[in-house]
Amino acid sequence: MKRYLLIAKYSTAIMLICWCILILNSLLPINLNQWGIVPRSIEHLPGIIIAPFLHANLAHLLSNFLPFIIFAILIGLQSVKRFFLLFVFFVVTTGLLVWLFARGNSIHIGMSGVIYALWGYLLVYGFVCRQFLSIIISLITLCFYGGLVFGVLPSTPGISFESHLLGAIVGALSGYYLAKREIRYSVLS
Repeated sequence: MKRYLLIAKYSTAIMLICWCILILNSLLPINLNQWGIVPRSIEHLPGIIIAPFLHANLAHLLSNFLPFIIFAILIGLQSVKRFFLLFVFFVVTTGLLVWLFARGNSIHIGMSGVIYALWGYLLVYGFVCRQFLSIIISLITLCFYGGLVFGVLPSTPGISFESHLLGAIVGALSGYYLAKREIRYSVLS
């Protein structure tokens, strides 16, 4: 199976897990979203892993659905394995940073922190790596999703700009590091 079809299948499966949890959340007599990230609460440490799969409502999930799949496919063009490694890394690091630095007395949920990490990675990786396909992917990401930059600013009450900002930083640093590492290894080869 072509790589982009495979990653489309996997990323859709990840988002279908989010759909299932949203449906369960609406059917069960408990609110699963209480298990999101509550900054600096030891009791809510598992939220670092759980939070990306929790969404407030259908509109919240739909706003995350397509960007996640598109960014996953764009990274999957390089490597399916790279996408999964980055996905796990972004879930953990972005979640941990939100747990450490976000506003207290709030619950942070949703895939948007990971989406911003994927976005930051795609933007920086291509321009630093300077390979044709990677630059094209960075330009596509910038042209179609450049407006995401406004999501890192505190603007809408109830929306975790911290997860957007911290995700974008983690993604950009990861893109920079991996691109520089690949350049170094290609020079040594």
